[in-house]
Amino acid sequence: MSRGLSLGICLAAASLAGCFTIGDSKVAIGTVSVSAPRPSAERTLVIVLPGLGDDAQDMKDHGLAEVIHESWPEADVLLTSATFAYYRDGRLVPRLHEEIVEPALRGGTRRIWLAGASLGGMGALLYEREHPGELTGIVLFAPFLGNNELLDEIRAAGGPRKWKPGPLPDEMNGDNYQRQVWRMVKGWVDRPELAGRVWLAAGTSDHLINDVRLLEPELPAAHCLELSGGHTWSLWIRGAKEVFSRIRLESASSSGGAAEFRGPGVSLR
Repeated sequence: MSRGLSLGICLAAASLAGCFTIGDSKVAIGTVSVSAPRPSAERTLVIVLPGLGDDAQDMKDHGLAEVIHESWPEADVLLTSATFAYYRDGRLVPRLHEEIVEPALRGGTRRIWLAGASLGGMGALLYEREHPGELTGIVLFAPFLGNNELLDEIRAAGGPRKWKPGPLPDEMNGDNYQRQVWRMVKGWVDRPELAGRVWLAAGTSDHLINDVRLLEPELPAAHCLELSGGHTWSLWIRGAKEVFSRIRLESASSSGGAAEFRGPGVSLR
């Protein structure tokens, strides 16, 4: 991912929050590791990218690891401090890959899920764009999906499948990273096995809900959850409990029975 990505990410961040923690990309990505309470032979790891202004400790304080373990006790959880600075400096994806994903694989982890909330959701999509299909799956909680101009362009075209992204270079930069991500999404129609690894959850009162609904038709219907609430950690905590319960059931069953699992207050699109 090019260092030129920084300007576009800075402008995007300005639309998400006013005052926030930047962090320092010169240091290794900080983490809080919470081991599985019921470890299994086939080791599973859930890596979580924070929203704008948050870090690993914030997510721990919200009880995210405990909620994931309630739903999936066999999974290790790694909360990361992949803060805004890594996006700003265009280093999120390579640093995430080199410092977190690769060491986990070398250490014997068999399955890795990458989750992200808000800006962290865009981070998960950026990683998927650079490493398509390499992780077991990704989970997006109310992801930031781009600026209004681009999203309106995609809506006007009739959705990602009909949208024409135009010629794009292979390398992402600050001018094209959002378009690159949506070109990836558009390509999922020809690679449904990639879309089938993606889960999405957001609140019906979230200011990003219309953007989220632009992505929903490109994913399996049972993987898209809408819950009552807004752009808050309290909703994402509820969403995490629901999503990871469903992922665990789906992973354990080849019959697809997990698609019928649904907690109260959850709408499947």
